[in-house]
Amino acid sequence: MKRFLKYSALFLAIVGVLLGCCEIVVRNTPNSYTLKNDWMTQHGSRVRTLITGNSHAYYGIKPSVMGDSIFNIANVTQNHEYDYFLLTKFESQLTNVKNLVVIVDETNIFDLPLEDGKEWFRGIYYKIYYGYDKHSNFSKYNFEISNFSRFTLKCQRIVENFFTGATSRDCDSLGWGCIFTAPDHFDTAAMLEEAKFTVEAHGCKDWSLVDYNVRYLNKIGEWCKRRNVNIIVITPPMWEKYVGMINPKQIAIMHDVINRFVSKYDAKYGDYMLDSRFAGRDFRDSDHLSDLGAEKFSRILKQDFPEL
Repeated sequence: MKRFLKYSALFLAIVGVLLGCCEIVVRNTPNSYTLKNDWMTQHGSRVRTLITGNSHAYYGIKPSVMGDSIFNIANVTQNHEYDYFLLTKFESQLTNVKNLVVIVDETNIFDLPLEDGKEWFRGIYYKIYYGYDKHSNFSKYNFEISNFSRFTLKCQRIVENFFTGATSRDCDSLGWGCIFTAPDHFDTAAMLEEAKFTVEAHGCKDWSLVDYNVRYLNKIGEWCKRRNVNIIVITPPMWEKYVGMINPKQIAIMHDVINRFVSKYDAKYGDYMLDSRFAGRDFRDSDHLSDLGAEKFSRILKQDFPEL
């Protein structure tokens, strides 16, 4: 029995050390959060236009085709609470910011707090890589391994890259999520099935969440007002059949929130949700632009808002 306990303890110790080493390696492997944190820390004073928001901005707005001094700090499932946190975190660097692009769409006005949703684990990245002190250092949000399935996938990718010499790149040097390449052909039937799933996933389950999201949206507005920063609210393009499946109440509330915000903070608004210039291979899926669509959209934004 003693021998069994001895070897069991030794085995567990070895496993613990290996997992600890993997945690360290994963934390030190570059990702979109470390890139954006490092870039803003070093170059934030160069930013004239900052793009915030969720995956619709992350994959959909490409600074490199819009001009100088533009950076995309958006990320997947990044809601207005986390947008506001990033503004306050990099406030001392953002000495020359003149314009803030804010995404308001059919999802982020109705988002759960990040920790309460299916993608709660993304809170880990803001804790570890941005230093958001919302959660304790002893909480699950301070360890990549807390989401074990993604942790193992990251470890696997690191090993594969080591042996192949490849590098994984989630975003380009100015923060644009560059992995949504256009499909070889547009499959309408497959897109319809994906759209049904996405509408269900993005459907509002609790209308009171609007208050939570608008509270942080207004904090962003006040931050800009104190610093004389111009606000440009954007609703990005989406596939028309996807938009047609969305609960009309959800779209009506979205527009009501936008109208109130625009009026309150003297913001500009660009509504591209059903822009007919986007179709087919411009979309990677029903509510995200592909790399082709992102380049087109970014050029349109620069044309419509020359101050960017």
